[in-house]
Amino acid sequence: MYSSFHQSLVTQFPDPALALRREMLVTSLFKYVADIQEIEEGYAFKLRRSELLIRRIADYIVFEGQHSPKLTFTLVAESNEGPLWLQVRGSESEKEHIRAAYTTHQMCVSPPA
Repeated sequence: MYSSFHQSLVTQFPDPALALRREMLVTSLFKYVADIQEIEEGYAFKLRRSELLIRRIADYIVFEGQHSPKLTFTLVAESNEGPLWLQVRGSESEKEHIRAAYTTHQMCVSPPA
């Protein structure tokens, strides 16, 4: 029915509409991840800088912030129009869930302009 992502992060959604919203946010963002690096208490996801992806990152952070309060988000923009790094942190158990969510949705699609 729903991917493992819905059961792997901090919050499970009994409401199918919330589960679908999360699925849409994650799929529309994580398929553009160019690189992933393990960081203390989480992972950093590299994305090409684009207005569309910045909006998708913001939507994702707002949603997860409301429904997964144990996660911490940091967005780093490299200088000279360099890439963006979305850092997602949580407890040690949540760290593995973050990784699982990413690998479930990694699609290696060219980022939008």
